[in-house]
Amino acid sequence: MNMKKVLALVLVCVLALSFAACGEAETKVITSPDDFDGAKISVQTATTAHDNLQEMAENGSTVEILPYEKITQCFDDLELGRCDAVYVDSVVAAYYLTGEDSAVQSVWTSDEGEPMGICIKKGNTDLLNATEAAIDMLYFNGKMGEIAKTHFGDDVTKGVRTVDTEPVIDVTNLKTIKEGKLLVGFEAGYPPMEYTDDTGLNYIGFDVDLAKEIAALFGLEIEFVNTAWDGIFAGLDKEQYDMVISGVSITPDRQEAYEMTEPYISNKLVIVTKK
Repeated sequence: MNMKKVLALVLVCVLALSFAACGEAETKVITSPDDFDGAKISVQTATTAHDNLQEMAENGSTVEILPYEKITQCFDDLELGRCDAVYVDSVVAAYYLTGEDSAVQSVWTSDEGEPMGICIKKGNTDLLNATEAAIDMLYFNGKMGEIAKTHFGDDVTKGVRTVDTEPVIDVTNLKTIKEGKLLVGFEAGYPPMEYTDDTGLNYIGFDVDLAKEIAALFGLEIEFVNTAWDGIFAGLDKEQYDMVISGVSITPDRQEAYEMTEPYISNKLVIVTKK
């Protein structure tokens, strides 16, 4: 073997070792938020997980936050290796973790639950009370559990509400309802809560079925208004819809600015990584 071939072989070996070393250096093991320093974390904008990451950064963490308008984009990032993990709601993570062929895993779950409720414009207590009664009815008649099993494979709503007496739903004072329709604002990019089917034409998901059941109990038709998450509350302020049913976490700030129902489902923050 001549000297040129020897040098070429050595160069190939060196480059191979260099690429391998780089690959190892880029691998960031994430097992909890304590490992977020120096990591790339994808998250949906304007969510509790996003707020949590921003607070970490403000407190000195070197986490690199990759915010996206839709949660589907976060999981695309993970699949393509552009981030180390996705920080997301457990109800959404369940959609991606389902099935033996799933390429992702949950490596951490928060200790405390983060309840979700339906958001209504401030001062509209008639609609709030009717909505609370409708949710209670769905717990009372078992429909809420059926919807949960359809979309999560299990009744994740168990224990959130206990309703022993059949509620009375008073819709006589729902003056904001127009033309016999219940207008529901949501973002159709948050599976399994609300998204579109394979055709892209039909809305499906847990919140979609919940909204349909509430409208039926009100004796109204349902109409969904698909809105980007970062503008969804502004749309409610402008009365573009009657309520927001879109995996809305109940927070002190939202309770102050809007009418929020009691929780209808419990949720936790999780970290999802590749297997």
